[in-house]
Amino acid sequence: MFTLSQTSRAWFIDRARQAREERLVQKERERAAVVIQAHVRSFLCRSRLQRDIRREIDDFFKAHDPESTKRSALCIFKIARKLLFLFRIKEDNERFEKLCRSILSSMDAENEPKVWYVSLACSKDLTLLWIKQIKNILWYCCDFLKQLKPEILQDSRLITLYLTMLVTFTDTSTWKILRGKGESLRPAMNHVCANIMGHLNQHGFYSVLQCCDGLFPDLVSYASHNNPVRWSVGRSWYDWQLSH
Repeated sequence: MFTLSQTSRAWFIDRARQAREERLVQKERERAAVVIQAHVRSFLCRSRLQRDIRREIDDFFKAHDPESTKRSALCIFKIARKLLFLFRIKEDNERFEKLCRSILSSMDAENEPKVWYVSLACSKDLTLLWIKQIKNILWYCCDFLKQLKPEILQDSRLITLYLTMLVTFTDTSTWKILRGKGESLRPAMNHVCANIMGHLNQHGFYSVLQCCDGLFPDLVSYASHNNPVRWSVGRSWYDWQLSH
């Protein structure tokens, strides 16, 4: 009887242990299922958000011709923030091209300060955000320049576009906002340009310029390694490109 009691007790303890282990396994499975479901929901939510944002960006550019319609700098700034939020070079290359054309078109407007994209640099609330945005945009221009091939016609046009972006926002000489009464802003805007150039140089802008210099020997002239790049020599080249 004593032996049978010990056997029953051991069997009962073993069953209890097995039941406890099964409950732990079940809890682990449930936890894993919750984690997987959370990741799936997160992925679907991000995908839906990105799809909606890209649709909004596409609608923005479809509703207006980037090179002929005058849109406020603030509208361009807001749509640029959305594009940069989810930007992928391969997926958003055409959207980025349209953004750059819209920005350059805004800079060509006559006597319309609210249209000039660079006018946001004078906004007390948006200055830092604008500087961060233009730094990101210009570096993406550099990324594209490293990939484009000038012997391909379409690529050649894009090279002109992205080089023009770099020239425009690293040199204040073409900024209409600095004409007339705006001349007093030039020292501050030159400082902004120096800030942008410093950022680009830290990320390898010099190597990008070397690639461009190899393709177009008259495009740029170099200052010393620690000074901003002088674009004046190359201005005649890209002006000629834009007119053809």
